[in-house]
Amino acid sequence: MSVYQKCIPHEYHASIFEIPYKTLKEQGINSLFFDLDNTIIGYDEISLSKDHVKLLNDLGKDFNVVIISNTSFKRVSLALKDLKVPFIWHAKKPLKCGFKKALKLAKVNKEEVMMIGDQLMTDIFGATRYGIKGILVKSVKRKSDRKITQFNRKLEAIVLKKIEKNLPELYEERLKQYVQDH
Repeated sequence: MSVYQKCIPHEYHASIFEIPYKTLKEQGINSLFFDLDNTIIGYDEISLSKDHVKLLNDLGKDFNVVIISNTSFKRVSLALKDLKVPFIWHAKKPLKCGFKKALKLAKVNKEEVMMIGDQLMTDIFGATRYGIKGILVKSVKRKSDRKITQFNRKLEAIVLKKIEKNLPELYEERLKQYVQDH
């Protein structure tokens, strides 16, 4: 499987609030790994809104929820101060080490997990290359992207064109709306 094929998400949704979690549960998914920055909150936000806290707390009743982020311990712990959700910081996505830690923390198998994130090159590629399915969501606030993320977005544009050319049906089904939303 080529690199660009590993960047194809299982699904795309406009936000974490629109994901059909009940359907995921019916499909055997019992753990949700969420990216933090621009998946849940923008890079320029410090803490989760009440709606985010409620959603993640509600999801915690039916799923193992783990936050897996490439950012610092301080940033993640401040953002999650109102939640009792385990997290991995400096996960080094798309490398496998952060995903391995999250699986161990949640005590689950890869087949039971869905990774949810806003970046093809870190969240989706990292999860898929490790054997975990991924849901891509629209970035909360792309204007707040950091320099490394801006670079990743340029790589992402190249990968998206390759997918559109070589796998047009999958592009239409899972990525066209993502491109249009940005």
